[in-house]
Amino acid sequence: MPDNVQAIEIWERTLDQLELDLHNSGSLDVWEPPTDLPPMPPEVVDRVRRLLDQQSELLLQLESDRRKVRRHLQYLDANAAKGMSSGPLFIDTQS
Repeated sequence: MPDNVQAIEIWERTLDQLELDLHNSGSLDVWEPPTDLPPMPPEVVDRVRRLLDQQSELLLQLESDRRKVRRHLQYLDANAAKGMSSGPLFIDTQS
């Protein structure tokens, strides 16, 4: 059983990787939870909570983005069915 200092180091390395994965959320790698983590030391609890909050925020944003994309695709499908796919539908006048 690792001592408290070793447990903190192990958890810090694991959390570093989780945070890196969170910031690179476009990655399609499948996450495998570590199987050899010692019990969570109290010194890392606040960091774990922050990471969980960040993950929750990301999930909410991804769900919102998914819904927007679905609405856009439905709009494009409806217009394509009407024969409107032959030209631009929007003109950018701000450029």
